[in-house]
Amino acid sequence: MQVEPAELWATGKERKRVAARSLLCYWAVRDLGIGMAQIARRLNLSLAAVSQSVKRGETIVQQKGYNLIDP
Repeated sequence: MQVEPAELWATGKERKRVAARSLLCYWAVRDLGIGMAQIARRLNLSLAAVSQSVKRGETIVQQKGYNLIDP
């Protein structure tokens, strides 16, 4: 995604940052079982924003075929 890890924690709506953060939220919730409330606190986002990010991340994974871990 060409985003530095530190950028994931920064605020802002830059397109690449939003996509990378969405993937992070999706994998954290769906694959790692981390609660959305915990992610919301860590990213300083609302629970609704994290929920939207999870949905957006799912779409990105389906469209791009990304995996959390290479098979």
